Formats: sequence, C-alpha cells, structure tokens
Amino acid sequence: MYQRILYTSRATDGITLRNVYDVIRVSHNRNSDSGLTGALLFLDGFFIQVLEGAPYAVDERYKRIAADDRHCELELRIKESTSELLFPSEWMALKDDSTIDRKMLSSQCYEPGMPSTRFNPQQVLDFLLSCFAPTTAM
Repeated sequence: MYQRILYTSRATDGITLRNVYDVIRVSHNRNSDSGLTGALLFLDGFFIQVLEGAPYAVDERYKRIAADDRHCELELRIKESTSELLFPSEWMALKDDSTIDRKMLSSQCYEPGMPSTRFNPQQVLDFLLSCFAPTTAM
C-alpha cells in the first residue's frame, strides 16, 4: 500500500522557474533514492504537488517540503492510502506556464492567480492530472 499527498502553496517573492528547475533536479535524486514518485505544477507563482510512495517516506519528505522557505501558505489538501500510483515512472514530473496547454486551462475555467482553495481537493487533483495529460496534435 502506498500513500499519496497533494498540497498547494504559493512561491515566495523572487522564486523563478530556474529555482523550480533546481528543486526538480534535487527531487529526482532524493525521490529515486526513497522510491517516491509524483508531479509538480508551477503555475502563476503557485505550486500544486502530488507525492506518492511508502507512507514513512512520503511523511518524511513532506516535513522537508513544509520547512522549505521557497514557498508559503502551504496547505495539505489530500492525504490518502492508495494501491496505485498516478505517476509510477516519474521521480518528479514538472509542468509550468510554458508547457501547459492553454486550451486545457481554458476548458478548466482557469484564471491566473485563482486560489486553489476555491476548489475541493479532488477538483485540485483533477486539475493537476489534466495539466499532465498527453495532448494530441490536430
């Protein structure tokens, strides 16, 4: 059995996409060592992250994430047991403003800066999954 968490937070002032890439680089190494998988969405200065794996490893990593001063207003939205990983082959997938399909954002009625607290946890997870869904060219 695995544990899955989903949290949201706001990037602190001065955090750039380059800083986020640094986080991903370190996360790949740490997550592969701990058997963790997940995805990070960085959109309009906000983070939405799913982290999955062994319960102890997820809890320990979340403690480190919570102490990170590169973000604030951290809110744990989902903490659940699961038998299936959403991102089984991703140590930490990343999507940002430049890599998300704008049509998808529009279809989700997304508005820049819209607080995720307006949505229930499942809606936030569905939004993240939509951002990571493969797109097909027409």
